[in-house]
Amino acid sequence: MGQDTVEELTKKLKIQSDIIKGYEKVLRLNEQELANADEIIRMYEQIIDYSRVELREAKETVQASTMVSNLSRDELMSAFDKIKSLEDANRKLREESLKFSKD
Repeated sequence: MGQDTVEELTKKLKIQSDIIKGYEKVLRLNEQELANADEIIRMYEQIIDYSRVELREAKETVQASTMVSNLSRDELMSAFDKIKSLEDANRKLREESLKFSKD
């Protein structure tokens, strides 16, 4: 009664073997999914690194543009100062010239 026949044991072994094969297949699928997830993570990390570089370069470009803009503004202000200085000098020369012409 407690003894299984060879046929029943063979049947049980086949069922257990099928169950093990099913678990092995699930395990392989999980391993593939994990590998895919790792690849996705690496791709996102590359995108983040690339974005970081792009952002840094964009920031440097803006800084350079601001520096050029400031430099241009400084040059413009300097040119206006020179113009004002030359105008003052011309006005003084005219005044001196008028003094001599009156004499």
